[in-house]
Amino acid sequence: MKAVRATQRRPSEIRILEGICRNVRARGRITEEDANRLSMAFGSRFERAMKALTERRVKKYVFRPSGRVVWVVVGRHRDYVVMPEAVFCTCDDFYFRFDEGHLCYHIIAQRLAEATNQFDLIEEEDGFYETLMREWRILPSTTPKTREGGANA
Repeated sequence: MKAVRATQRRPSEIRILEGICRNVRARGRITEEDANRLSMAFGSRFERAMKALTERRVKKYVFRPSGRVVWVVVGRHRDYVVMPEAVFCTCDDFYFRFDEGHLCYHIIAQRLAEATNQFDLIEEEDGFYETLMREWRILPSTTPKTREGGANA
């Protein structure tokens, strides 16, 4: 008889985050238990996400009349566009590590901001969308490209 190896797959980071965010939305706040679970799952990325949240660096842009939504997390050197439905971020950490199932702190911050309603809402005309997207896509030439965990994130 063939031996069956008992392995448990580690839950994906996005599933962990979504589960906690469901609880946060239901209660309207992040409890100590939620914070402990987030800290265990994400370590310093959770700390950085919470700092972005408390400093009101998560922005939700809503363009009118289309209703188009763009989420942005303001970083030290530039703004990072987060697309929650696609689980996508424009930061280097996303590009270098997402295939490992790793979430950057910008995605964590956006999800928690949405779950707690702690974000700045900015409404703009549709005509301003292209201008902002061009600005958000341009990488500053003075910022060295490093992984998010480095000093330049």
